[in-house]
Amino acid sequence: MVTTAESAAHKSQQQSRVLIVGNYCHDVLIQNNAVKAVSLGGAASFISNVFNGLSVSCNLVSKVGEDFKYTVSYTPIVIPTLKTTVFHSYFDPGLHGNDHQDRILKRVCACDPIRPSDLPDTRFKYGMGVGVGGEILPETLERMIEICDVVFADIQALIRVFDSVDGTVKLVKLEETGFYPLLPRIGVLKASSEEAVFMDVEEVRKWCCVVVTNGKHGCKVYWKDGELGISPFLANQDDPTGAGDSFFGGFVAGLVQGLAVPDAALLGNLFGSLSVEQVGLPKFDTRLLQAWLVSTF
Repeated sequence: MVTTAESAAHKSQQQSRVLIVGNYCHDVLIQNNAVKAVSLGGAASFISNVFNGLSVSCNLVSKVGEDFKYTVSYTPIVIPTLKTTVFHSYFDPGLHGNDHQDRILKRVCACDPIRPSDLPDTRFKYGMGVGVGGEILPETLERMIEICDVVFADIQALIRVFDSVDGTVKLVKLEETGFYPLLPRIGVLKASSEEAVFMDVEEVRKWCCVVVTNGKHGCKVYWKDGELGISPFLANQDDPTGAGDSFFGGFVAGLVQGLAVPDAALLGNLFGSLSVEQVGLPKFDTRLLQAWLVSTF
């Protein structure tokens, strides 16, 4: 027989969990016209990897095809009739004469979108909408808002579109998407400095907290009545893929574990810096991380 206290404890544990929504991918990193690496990709994989490193419990909803080639901690939904989403990342500094262009990203294969009916029929304290290949629909984000106390959204899940010929990733203005009316109902919107120009930060910050990452310059947190810059960590960049996702994982993990927003953003910066120093999905030394957390916070 389950006692009232046990039931309350179980309910509390369930509500403290994080729901991550976004598809796993196959990432192909191409540099100087040669394949440098093939790895597990997708924001969901980088974020859950950070959560595992910090022992943060979560549920993950992701879709893949039968060709999915990786062993993961959180089992995805397999769609037998489709292939796993694939991205080709062309990483060449100065490509096309743009000194700030780290990569050209192309979606060469897309799995099924994640629909509201794919989400668990339970409540979560935190939800993260972190699609990379157009797999999160406006109605899916709306359902997340209904079942989660606070929703964090990555703008890449909201504003990415894909060239119909070669799948090159392009960005559209946030106000032109079906997600725009949902902004007053989400808690945090995260964007890179390149993505932030596709929204009116001054307007969006009136509705929700906005976090803008800026690589080696750290990040900035905006809210209705103020803003705060968070210092970066030095890193030798080898692969920028997933850096923003690792930041977002560290940021939310920090909040889940009770850190204040500035401290959570600092933790996010740490994971972003650790991520760029490794090709593909980074590996973290859990003992060093725990020691750093104890000494810092």
